[in-house]
Amino acid sequence: MLRYLRKYKGSLAVLTILALALAWWNQSRGFDNAAMAGIPNYTDVDESSVLEANSINSLLEPTYSSYYEDWQKEGAADAAEFDLALPADAYSAISSSGTELMRGLGAKSGSALALQTEGSWAEYTFTVPADGFYQMGMDYYALPGKRSSIIRSLKIDGKYLFSQVKKMEFQRMWQESGEPWRDNQGNEFNPKREEVSGWQYREFRDAEARTGEPFRFYLTKGNHTLRLEAIREPAALGDLRIFSPQTLPAYAEVEQEYAAKGYKPVHNKLIKIQAETSTLRSDPTLKRIEDREPLTEPFTKDSIVLNSFGGVGWRTGGQWAEWSMEVPESGLYNIGIRFGQWFLNGIPVERRIMIDGRVPFREMNAVKFPYKAEWQVNKLGNEDGPYDFYLEKGKHTLRMEVQVSIVGPMIEAVLNTTQKMSLLSREITQVTGTNPDPNGDWKLEQNITDLVPRLHLMARRLDEAVQAMYAYGVEQGSSELSTLYEARDRILEMAEEPSSIPGRMQQLTDLQASLGTWVNGLMKQSIVMDYIVVKSEDQPWPEDAAPWYTRLGTMTYDFASSFTKDYSGIGNTYKDEKVLELWISRGRDWAEIIKQMIDEDFTPNTGIKVNVNVIPTAAGDQKQILLLASTAGLAPDVVLGVEGEVPIDFAVRNSLVNLNEFSDYKEVAGRFREGALIPYKYNGGDYALPENQNFSMLFYRKDIMEQLGIKEEDIPDTWQEVMELIPLLQQNGMDFYYPHAPNNPASAINEFAPFLFQYGGDFYKNHGTQSALDSPEALAAMKTWTGLFTNYKLQKQADFYNRFRSGEMPIGVADYSTYILLSTAAPELTGWWGMKPMPGIKQADGRINRSTGGLAQTAMIFSDSDMKEESWEFLKWWTSADAQESFGSELESLLGIEARWNTANIEALKRLPWQKQDIDAILEQWEWFKEREVVLGGYYTTRYIANIWNEIVLNGKYPREAMEQGVREINKELDKKREEFGLDQAAASGATGEGGQK
Repeated sequence: MLRYLRKYKGSLAVLTILALALAWWNQSRGFDNAAMAGIPNYTDVDESSVLEANSINSLLEPTYSSYYEDWQKEGAADAAEFDLALPADAYSAISSSGTELMRGLGAKSGSALALQTEGSWAEYTFTVPADGFYQMGMDYYALPGKRSSIIRSLKIDGKYLFSQVKKMEFQRMWQESGEPWRDNQGNEFNPKREEVSGWQYREFRDAEARTGEPFRFYLTKGNHTLRLEAIREPAALGDLRIFSPQTLPAYAEVEQEYAAKGYKPVHNKLIKIQAETSTLRSDPTLKRIEDREPLTEPFTKDSIVLNSFGGVGWRTGGQWAEWSMEVPESGLYNIGIRFGQWFLNGIPVERRIMIDGRVPFREMNAVKFPYKAEWQVNKLGNEDGPYDFYLEKGKHTLRMEVQVSIVGPMIEAVLNTTQKMSLLSREITQVTGTNPDPNGDWKLEQNITDLVPRLHLMARRLDEAVQAMYAYGVEQGSSELSTLYEARDRILEMAEEPSSIPGRMQQLTDLQASLGTWVNGLMKQSIVMDYIVVKSEDQPWPEDAAPWYTRLGTMTYDFASSFTKDYSGIGNTYKDEKVLELWISRGRDWAEIIKQMIDEDFTPNTGIKVNVNVIPTAAGDQKQILLLASTAGLAPDVVLGVEGEVPIDFAVRNSLVNLNEFSDYKEVAGRFREGALIPYKYNGGDYALPENQNFSMLFYRKDIMEQLGIKEEDIPDTWQEVMELIPLLQQNGMDFYYPHAPNNPASAINEFAPFLFQYGGDFYKNHGTQSALDSPEALAAMKTWTGLFTNYKLQKQADFYNRFRSGEMPIGVADYSTYILLSTAAPELTGWWGMKPMPGIKQADGRINRSTGGLAQTAMIFSDSDMKEESWEFLKWWTSADAQESFGSELESLLGIEARWNTANIEALKRLPWQKQDIDAILEQWEWFKEREVVLGGYYTTRYIANIWNEIVLNGKYPREAMEQGVREINKELDKKREEFGLDQAAASGATGEGGQK
């Protein structure tokens, strides 16, 4: 390339070469624009799938954009001059329970109607004077609940008009409880956030803010009913408003109004509002953060100072923060915001800006904050210069709300394309089966109508989304668009060679997953803010970022300081005094919350001072560090976050305190399921307490099950019912999911354990000295487990989350992480999926044994500690319901629902913000919680269960033969390890294997 540049010195030649190089680079990455340009102009192709009429789309309501566009095509228009207020007590019907009329709430005169429980509802009747679009809103007052935002659904005339009205979100209000606190190193920490009670008004809007304006509802002239139903959290309803759509004026109109009223610019005025001093927030997750850029205010070089606001926590549609300011003089001001937006590579993000509760003009409804890898100042304005904002002398508020309305149509197009891909995948599967021969001639073009044109049109939709993103302001070459390019080009390749599609079905599934991930990423619109400046036009704008040499100086200083600064300690650090040493194997955010709880609650009430240090979270690193510390005599008093299999490794070395030594151990152990304590038993002792707990559940798509004729009450309860369901699923191009991780043999034991426990078997016998996998119960369990893959051909590896979303796997067993994913990252499925206890084995008495485990993280005390009693006091406090509830609430406030704490404390779990139907299902499953024993040499059990599965499923060996061979090898290793540690038959695990069963 360089020699060509030397040869052709003319600018045109250089530009040509660069263009060719860029084209080559794009081509090498799979971005084939030439192939895209060659797609025919289809005008009469029916893109619908033959499955469409009986698919999930026929059961789901349309999206808001589809609903609105369809009515516009019918000639519907906005209604005019209508505004109706319905008092809360003017309902025509209410649910028989869960509702309550309240008076004097929040100093509001008149009555309010509280919807207290999930499923409670109120219905109102009203009349509109003409056909047309109307908008709606309501006054609401958040009542004490579980700290989550309020969610309500809306039916008009008994129907959900579009999908988004099934989950309308109404935020609570939060403020800081005081000033930030500092530790004894001078580092600053966020104060707690506390809820602010009060009335709020909000129009009915998209919970994800993919639409910039409130919903428009098409109503015909005459009478209608409106029903609001509580989906989550209690709240009182004030007046309901139904009104003609309101159109925001453009800035040009507002500017003319300013001139007509004689408003003049002010002079010599500069007001700076530090972003971290936000007075109200919609979410307790919105907080102060640290930034080390030298111009960020305030800046301290030697300690942590929380000098900015937002960041990755301020990213979800509808989240808002509000600031107060005092204006010294009435007149016209400019407004600017110093911000950082380095989160979405090359893609601008949006905020809706309101002053004193309203958007001043249309341009403020979706303000762009462009991407740049350093700080910027957004001078709110256009190409002609900054906008003027008229502010009266006195107090004002400025609110910024996350908005994703400009990219909403692109998101809609991509989601629509993934749905078409999903339906096409199911059509192909109906022709080829679930495991097609990739070399077979399946004649897909003859068997699937308009296969190639449909693929071409999918590619075109993705290409149109790319071009729309560029028009929005995305920088050329942005890596954020590579997913769309990749999906587009792979679909084009399939259209070019349809015979290759059966062998590329996994690729088609992966494309759907990557597009879903891309949408979720684009929906996360983060920015970090330093300050807001309100100034007269004669005042200079602040600098964007510090010069490179200033930043280099700060970086050099930080680097030099890193050699002397202790980064492992958290919060107040005590020296030269008696202090409890606590190590935490979790992220720093988790540790900071724990340390703050200790300093505010545990230490004041007990007088026990605690030093907190963070150690690595990876199981191998964690174990190695603890072993080295114990060997060197440097072990801490207490460790939190230890992986569940680790305590026995230390107990056998006499490195841990036997918790039975404490007189109230049994009382404390009663906080947990009995089966959860099994892994920590050794030689008659108990050596750890569970902190959190995983669980496996059965997840299912309500809509697809309904499509197949299966009612919710008929969702499988036993494995026999699962096996009866699988053929029906496979006949319709779908499948059941049971987890299997072929590249992670350690997971095999957890995949097998539910079957073993449900058949009444166990992993070990004779006090943990021999394998019990040669029992009849173990053989029956192994046959059932492997039979799912041999007899029913379940897929040996699959991405359940994405296939669940696409409908390919509408039912399956998965763990807690899937619940979190579906709750946070699958908004399109809101209301259309359910969760119940996992299937089990029916017992002779008619009950269903659903036993399963969920080994997670533990807390333990080292025997070298000279503060054993103090350590036990700490563990009692930490595992109490109050502390666990407080930690779970603070953690979710800080990091969102993604970090919901799955505490092992039964009472605390009930208090955390689960929806009632979900927590009821979890608690029912927990009644059968049983964990496996952990014994010396147990890693051979893990290894050989994976080997047995491989021998039966992949190599066709008889289950009994594979089991007997595995048991011989496991027993050899168990004997070897016991001999190594000098143990006899009596000194084995004290677990009975009976805990946790009903």
